[in-house]
Amino acid sequence: MINESNVFINCPFDNQYFPLLKPLLFTIIYIDLIPQISETTDSGQTRINHIVKLMSVSKYSIHDLSRIETISRKDYPRFNMPFECGIDFGLKASNKEEFGAKKFLILEKEPYRYKSIISDISGNDIKFHKNDPQEIIKSIRDWFKVLKHEVPWYNTIWLAYAEFEADFELILLDNEYDPKSINSITFSDIIENMTAWIKAFKEKRSI
Repeated sequence: MINESNVFINCPFDNQYFPLLKPLLFTIIYIDLIPQISETTDSGQTRINHIVKLMSVSKYSIHDLSRIETISRKDYPRFNMPFECGIDFGLKASNKEEFGAKKFLILEKEPYRYKSIISDISGNDIKFHKNDPQEIIKSIRDWFKVLKHEVPWYNTIWLAYAEFEADFELILLDNEYDPKSINSITFSDIIENMTAWIKAFKEKRSI
């Protein structure tokens, strides 16, 4: 059953994307939604089945298709993101009664670049972040503003994130984690720390 607060995240999981993933997750939590991101703990669990399960319980999905070029000459383009995006669209089309209300946001790096790679997504909500953490916060905030209405200004979220990022880096260093490595800490830990920090931050502001 779809949860009205769940947001499925489909994006690259590497150190190059980590500076964008953190503000992406932070924005979702700040506006009182719950990020759903694949982190399998069962070695016998098929990853794609886990991903489809997360999609099926999420009203919202954010698909970042910005990694359509190679990072270096030795790399191949990453097809996981458009593959998962297609599965999510197929899920919505497969059962309009159960999944027809699902909403999708497509993120890209630059305007119109996607048309040469995956033109079938034209006409959907597509926003561009220029590989900039501040821009990704604005893109996500502006999309949810139309859907949810009661959403803070993006600059409010950005300033809160900048404060969190400084605190979070110190927390990781104190606990002997590498703040620049996406593999040094679990997504569960990141989300848990963000959620607690945002709750305390909002309570402090309300005093």
